[in-house]
Amino acid sequence: MRRKSIGRIVALGLLITATAAFGRTVPTDADMRSKAQDKLYHGKLGSNVEVRVEDGMATLEGTVNSIGFKEKAEKTVSKIDGITGVTNNLKVVAADDESILKQAGKRIRTYAYYSIFDEVGLQSVGGNLVLTGNVTLPWRKTEIENLVETVPGVQRVDNKLEVLPVSSFDDEIRFRVARAIYRDPILSRYAIQANPPIHIIVKNGNVRLTGVVNNAAEKAVAQRAARFATTYFNLENELLVESEMRPRM
Repeated sequence: MRRKSIGRIVALGLLITATAAFGRTVPTDADMRSKAQDKLYHGKLGSNVEVRVEDGMATLEGTVNSIGFKEKAEKTVSKIDGITGVTNNLKVVAADDESILKQAGKRIRTYAYYSIFDEVGLQSVGGNLVLTGNVTLPWRKTEIENLVETVPGVQRVDNKLEVLPVSSFDDEIRFRVARAIYRDPILSRYAIQANPPIHIIVKNGNVRLTGVVNNAAEKAVAQRAARFATTYFNLENELLVESEMRPRM
């Protein structure tokens, strides 16, 4: 008797599932297009984007501000129920390289995890943005790319950032050199800045100082402080004075 009851329950469950499946409404091309335009609009991507859908295949036409928005628009539409593929014909609106470098630099400088032990150099030619330099953690490399790919005018990002090797020896050098530099009476005023300008790059026991200081005397003081801070293999002083400024954060 119990087995028959269980059998009836299972059969009823299968019947309900089958009925629900057959009763499900298949989205039409018009439905999918409307939903895509709505999602793009609310995602602040769709003011100049037109979506066409034919047999579940979406095509994006129009313009966006950056390569990051172009990729985001494609990803947004691809997640809509019923969409089987996306052809992305969106064009990125051009911007001058100086503007791109200025905005990308600001985003990196205000990035919460950008530290004095990282350095990022920027180059932009025709909207093709190149990232060079070193970061201490792999996810930091990815997040910095994500930050700059939505800068207006960026057509492409070439991420050449090198992730420095994990090393307790290098970490000890970093902290000792940083303390020596930023506790020096001449340089200590830099320590209270939101973005301290002297960066300390350490790789396999080799130290490199980068960034910008006010004058040649401060550059010499930083080198002297680093020289006597701890034991390392080599020291390179690439600090710039203000007159030698270049696009480096």
